[in-house]
Amino acid sequence: MRNIDFDYLASGLSTLSRIPIRVYRSGELEAFHDPSEFSTDPASIYTENLLNAKHKVSYFITPYEHFYGIIKCEEYTLILGPTFQMPPSREKIKDYMFELGIKENFTEAYMRLLDSITPMPLELFLHELCLIYYFITEEKLSLTDVALYDSEIFFSENNSVSTEVETHVKKAHSTIDNYADMSEVYGHTTVEFERRLISYVENGDLTGLQDFFQNAASGRAGKVAPTYLRQTKNIFITSTTLISRAAIRGGLPAEEALTLSDQYIQHAENYNNPEQIMNLQYHMVLDYTSLVQKLKQGSRYDKFIRNIIRYIREHLTDDLSVETMAKDLYVNRTYLSTKFKKETGYTLTEYIQMQRIDKAKELLLQTDRSILEIATYLGFSSQGYFQNVFKKQTGLTPKEFRNQ
Repeated sequence: MRNIDFDYLASGLSTLSRIPIRVYRSGELEAFHDPSEFSTDPASIYTENLLNAKHKVSYFITPYEHFYGIIKCEEYTLILGPTFQMPPSREKIKDYMFELGIKENFTEAYMRLLDSITPMPLELFLHELCLIYYFITEEKLSLTDVALYDSEIFFSENNSVSTEVETHVKKAHSTIDNYADMSEVYGHTTVEFERRLISYVENGDLTGLQDFFQNAASGRAGKVAPTYLRQTKNIFITSTTLISRAAIRGGLPAEEALTLSDQYIQHAENYNNPEQIMNLQYHMVLDYTSLVQKLKQGSRYDKFIRNIIRYIREHLTDDLSVETMAKDLYVNRTYLSTKFKKETGYTLTEYIQMQRIDKAKELLLQTDRSILEIATYLGFSSQGYFQNVFKKQTGLTPKEFRNQ
């Protein structure tokens, strides 16, 4: 390797790309160049795992659709990111902030910082990683040499998959590989498998869907394209079309469902790793099902009530009050409260509380944040009050729910 001033290199690259870059030497941070000036490093919750990367060049995609690149050169490690293909939703950003431990009152400032990062298609980002590695080592890499780091799994540099990884991928993803040519699944025919899968999405049955994925046997996709990558993309497009239609039948507004479909397909078309597309496909099905689940409570209501429910879902971690809702929705406060109670049987306060407990369940299972932090994030006045409400609605304390 040539004699490289990594600090100077990272500083210049960060200034040009508007992407934060960190320089580590033997696992210790030597420099952090951040044009957006984040108060908390966005990569902090992933840093330990990213430093354990063994490949020359690899990349990681977070659950929030952020990209991180890792370049290894002897004792030096460069970590680039985050960047993203499309800016994440406000709801996802707020969940990400919570996982980072950033206080709620910094929401707007943090969103402005994320907006200052340059969006970048994944393929272009991978080309940039290869070019940086070439500048440092004078070794040329192709995109197929770049490893995907996904949920503590590394795919090999030549895109072959180890037995351990293949087992994991099949368990999570291959149950939805191909509806038209799949062999018998879960003791049923392909038609029965498709019917059950679509039924879970239409009914917003997230628990049933997750159990189904866990227990379903692996199927085998028939050949529908000349290359495996193209076949995986074609299957993804077909799957997304079917699932989006099921979600529309389940009550998701057509415009929202089709917009989401376009976004997922655009993501898939820009990916060049079949395993990554399968991972995206799995999350796509869960995403649609989760959205239908959240809307099901209001599916029998008129447009006015559905708009209120959607507003609550989008502002669940905000300081929600009837007065604020009435102002934002341009309706009289008394009319808003009275109509909601009449149509749903719940007061607005009761309904918001129910939705916040549902969100609490998700955070208890998906993050390691303390019960107090979750209670505060969701707007409960105290941990004790949160625990009482949680147990009343679920029959378990938050700790019992997390440990079950």
